[in-house]
Amino acid sequence: MDRFEFIIALTEHRFLGLVFQPFLIEKKERFYSVVRLVKPHDLNDSEYTFKPYEKELVQLIEKYSDEGLTKKFSRAASVSDFYTSLRPGYFEKQVTPFIEKCMMQVCSILMLSPVRLFRKEAKYSNLYDEDQLEVPPFFARPEFEFERTETQTRYRLHIFLEEKEMLLSARSVEVVTNDPCLLIYRNQLVAFEKLNAKKLMPFFEKDYVTVPNTIEDKYYSGFVLNTVRDYDVKAKGFEVVHASAGKKAVLSLENNLQYRPCLVLNFEYGDEKFLPDSSRKMAVSVKKQNGTFVYYKTTRDFTWEKKVLQLIKKTGLKDDNGSYTLNGVSMLEPQNALYYFVNWLNEKRPQLEEQGIVIKQEQLEKKFYTGSQKLELKTQTKGDWFDVYAVVKFGEFSIPFIQLKKYILNDIREFELPNGEVAVLPEEWFARYKGLLPFGKQQGEHIKFEKHHFTLLQNSIQEVDKEVKQKYEKLINAEMERPVLPANLKAKLRNYQEEGFNWMYGLYRNGLGGCLADDMGLGKTLQTLTLLLKLKRLKQEIKIHNPVDASGQRDLFADETKSETAVQPASLIVVPTSLVHNWSNEIRKFTPALKVYQHVGTQRKKAEELGKVASYYDIIITTYGTVRNDIDKLRGTEFFYLILDESQSIKNSSSKTYKAVMDIKARYKLVITGTPIENSLSDLWSQMNFLNPGMLGNLAFFRRTFITPIEKHASEEQMDKLQLMIRPFVLRRKKVEVAKDLPPLMEEVRICPMAGEQQKLYEQEKSVIRNTILSTIEKEGLKKSQFVVLQGLTKLRQLANHPSLVDDEASERSGKFDEIFRMLSNLVAEKHKVLVFSSFVTHLELLESKIGEQKWNYSKLTGQTTKREKVIKAFQDDEDNRIFLISLKAGGVGLNLTEADYVFIIDPWWNPAAENQAINRAHRIGQDKHVFVYRFITENSIEEKIQKLKERKSSLADKFINSNNPFEQVTQEEIVELFS
Repeated sequence: MDRFEFIIALTEHRFLGLVFQPFLIEKKERFYSVVRLVKPHDLNDSEYTFKPYEKELVQLIEKYSDEGLTKKFSRAASVSDFYTSLRPGYFEKQVTPFIEKCMMQVCSILMLSPVRLFRKEAKYSNLYDEDQLEVPPFFARPEFEFERTETQTRYRLHIFLEEKEMLLSARSVEVVTNDPCLLIYRNQLVAFEKLNAKKLMPFFEKDYVTVPNTIEDKYYSGFVLNTVRDYDVKAKGFEVVHASAGKKAVLSLENNLQYRPCLVLNFEYGDEKFLPDSSRKMAVSVKKQNGTFVYYKTTRDFTWEKKVLQLIKKTGLKDDNGSYTLNGVSMLEPQNALYYFVNWLNEKRPQLEEQGIVIKQEQLEKKFYTGSQKLELKTQTKGDWFDVYAVVKFGEFSIPFIQLKKYILNDIREFELPNGEVAVLPEEWFARYKGLLPFGKQQGEHIKFEKHHFTLLQNSIQEVDKEVKQKYEKLINAEMERPVLPANLKAKLRNYQEEGFNWMYGLYRNGLGGCLADDMGLGKTLQTLTLLLKLKRLKQEIKIHNPVDASGQRDLFADETKSETAVQPASLIVVPTSLVHNWSNEIRKFTPALKVYQHVGTQRKKAEELGKVASYYDIIITTYGTVRNDIDKLRGTEFFYLILDESQSIKNSSSKTYKAVMDIKARYKLVITGTPIENSLSDLWSQMNFLNPGMLGNLAFFRRTFITPIEKHASEEQMDKLQLMIRPFVLRRKKVEVAKDLPPLMEEVRICPMAGEQQKLYEQEKSVIRNTILSTIEKEGLKKSQFVVLQGLTKLRQLANHPSLVDDEASERSGKFDEIFRMLSNLVAEKHKVLVFSSFVTHLELLESKIGEQKWNYSKLTGQTTKREKVIKAFQDDEDNRIFLISLKAGGVGLNLTEADYVFIIDPWWNPAAENQAINRAHRIGQDKHVFVYRFITENSIEEKIQKLKERKSSLADKFINSNNPFEQVTQEEIVELFS
């Protein structure tokens, strides 16, 4: 047991008056000896173990020690200067309230702890039991009594300690602190919760205070009103009424001091308002009625208020320095923050009002509509259109949604209702419908959308008819019906090709246009022809003409006629000039049941004849140049399908080509390309607008909405939206995606027509060479003429490749060269790697010059190349190096180029061994890609002669192909055949 006791003593301070001080005392026989004053540094003293509340008392008292006050309130150099250095009035206003607050805290601990309180004279060090002061564990209760008569009011103050009234007189009371009041009464320290000692002092000398009626109005509206509010009052001659007015919680939309929107909660009891964090327990108002004063006391219902606060918290509101805000609002601009609050009220108001919480807005410049707002939608399908019926319900008002179109498109959030209130359109409507509305057409009070906008409609509107939704979802997800392949198709489709056919057929069934954008070599032409063969239908019987014209095509305008059943209008296929032969060849090979007419060259039909051509033939093939020149002829005929191959040819929407194809009438449209986007998204717009006009809006809208955000700002949101719109209408398979369906090696011969001037030059040179050879053979004999023959063959090969290979100054174009470069452009765009082999270094140099103009990375290997390994490594390792130009002789051995998956042999000849060596550069052990090989043959040239000989496997072909020196066995007649 400790030999010391911890006590608190009230002792006189020379400047502060009576203050609490902590001491340790030691009990003697008849008194207590003060051991020492306790300071914070004594709390760890081993002589006495301090309890937690004792430590707290020491720390509290230290706050108003001389040192503590000096540190808090003054910069005086020493404690002795503190009390003399303060300016007049400062001590009473700042220091005294602080001390009295600390003293009250000390008293509160004494009321609840066993620590004893003594009265101690400063000069004595002994204490006696009779010096002890009791500290009652409760506050004294004041009761004010006002008695109003005709001439005066008497005011008395009664103090109760528990139920016993204290008798106030100067002899029995000693004031320790003023506010709140602490006093010593009959050996007790009496505490008041909030009474100021100044209210007690008049009654130390007299029983009551008299107030004359001449000043009673001021007295009753001031002092008495405050007293009725804060204390118990006994009223005589006037009334104190406990009001029972209805209570309600009010959320008010306002601006705070920073002029930012917030919600302010008030608890209203009749005319009285309380903020949630107000400490006032009640409100009092006074009215003078019938010559007397009536006080109305409104007491707060804290239990109810607590329930309201819990409900407010559940709605997501959070306290923010006395007002309420929402998560994320602080990050918004003030105007957008205001809109956020209004929309929150639109959503939460029914829930709040159900709980009795009233919404108000009285301080804002505008009155916003804060009721519920509901968008009601339904859709109907009519032919090629979707009709959207939409109404917005703003309380009692029903507004057709179409009236909000300009607001949503122009990001205007405020919409004025008929009653003058301002509705704030939800951000969700802008996010959901802004991308949809530009494509809608107003019709009365509903909006029409074309069916090619279904993906946008489905993404924005959940209320799409179920049957329609299922139908178009299949289209979007490429879950097409699987039509039976045409029985007369002369090819076996690979799986992905059959899927492509199914996809195109699904678009046809829905009256929509599509873009087949497979990688080069995957059979886009075959898939398209399969569709046209499937859709071939007998229509009517017409008179047609039987004779065949000089070009091998039927002459429909000759005299001889016969009857035949005709098909639906022909499909018009527009292709680059270099692909006319390829399409015709594919039709003959795979779909011979389709009758084809080539609308090209100088012998093509006149405008009045095209109608009959379209009635008889299944397919009309023409070129982009011809379409430009013949648009006046073509626009008068309706076609079944209008198909554009290499449709990037119309990427420039201001070009004559684009305008021409847009002018042609067709029931259905299709485009084919490996590179729908070559340079800009505007390429895509042109092709999509051709397929489904209006699908992506006009070009200005498309540029503003998609091109700029995507190309300049890399907007993923707009990219996703654009992909959503075009997804059903573009089918693209990369070679790697369909690898399982492909053989390891695929070879194709690409027949290239000569350019016009090139053809004339070739025919002239051929005639000269043939005459020279025949003359030489006649003079020298066949054996001695071999050099002349070889020289002639080589020159014709060079002319077939490019006139510039024979004459550096030649200005003629080359059909083959154009086709090679067109295909190279596609492969570079598709990010493939290609090996280009040629027998002529000069041919490679021509390509090299053109490639340099495009600023493409490439490699080149000829007999003149010294650093072979460096060149090869650059092609293999550089992802952007996509073209390797190789001479057949230099690339014959020692190459392993498995990064390439395309091989171009741009001037094939009779020796397959050299070609096979070239192919093996890419297609060999270690190659994990499927390799496509293209041989480029110029139509109606010596190259085509040799190619046809190979295909026929004739004796002449055998002599040339399998012999090191073909002229040892060839006859003069066979030489003539080559040059015929």
